[in-house]
Amino acid sequence: MTTTFSGPLFDLVDDVLRDAPEYRGFRAGAQSRAEFAAFLERVRTQLVGRGVPSNDVHFAKRFPASIDAAVEHAFAGLAPTGLAWPAEFPAVCAQVAASIGRGFDHQGLGTYIYPEEGRLLLAVALAFRPRNAVFLGSYYGYWAAWALPAIVACGGGAVLVDPDPRVADVARRSLARLYPDADARVEVVCDTGEHYLARGGGPFDLVVLDAELPRDHRDPTRRGKGIYAHLLRAVLPRLAPRSLLVCHNILFRDHSGCAFFDDVIARNRDELAPFVELVAREYDCFVECPTTEGVGVGMRTSMRDRA
Repeated sequence: MTTTFSGPLFDLVDDVLRDAPEYRGFRAGAQSRAEFAAFLERVRTQLVGRGVPSNDVHFAKRFPASIDAAVEHAFAGLAPTGLAWPAEFPAVCAQVAASIGRGFDHQGLGTYIYPEEGRLLLAVALAFRPRNAVFLGSYYGYWAAWALPAIVACGGGAVLVDPDPRVADVARRSLARLYPDADARVEVVCDTGEHYLARGGGPFDLVVLDAELPRDHRDPTRRGKGIYAHLLRAVLPRLAPRSLLVCHNILFRDHSGCAFFDDVIARNRDELAPFVELVAREYDCFVECPTTEGVGVGMRTSMRDRA
């Protein structure tokens, strides 16, 4: 993945907009989403000039007014999974957010993980208490960094898998500095998810997907997020009897009212159709959370025949 910015894209957008009364008004609940979207179009040139990709101005129209409220709302939507809101979340989240904000070294790389998405993964990990997690398409480990404190606190461990040696090295070094006491429980593997899983591993009770291949890939079934279906097929035999699936870029519904997302949703329906069919067959439930880029969460509670 090549980006024109370093660190979370949200931080760049927030830095450009933070002094604008329209932005402050939206975050305070005093401006409607439609008014905020119109404001973003008025400052589009300024945002793009600072390094925000043009299409991501549209994604900013999906920003939550309140990050904390967005996490609570998204988690409430996970009721079908049976997960209970972790009472310790506010205190743990404050510590994790401060630690990541101060200590995560992005080393010039950029991420499309938004604040509510990192916090939601932390809340899910606190509630589920996974013992063995695998991150497929882990990039440079930023999203994993939000979940690792919860995983390690319950005695668990994690494997981060990405085929890009540069990002794997950044993940390895950045996470070791950020969480030195957890180093023995976190493994970073430079490989494709399918190759790694073919060699063994597991049983995994938390699978996090955020892999993506070029949309001109020679295998049309793997283009973009089409790789999700291949990764899920590969990991299914490695799952624990009760396991959780968390995926980035699960966006089939839009709350911004922006026509740009009509094409995004159509593309997602095309690329992710085999994945969605597999999830429907293998998982008890799968919920789309309305975050900036969309997060999907599925629960699987049995190894029974689901054909």
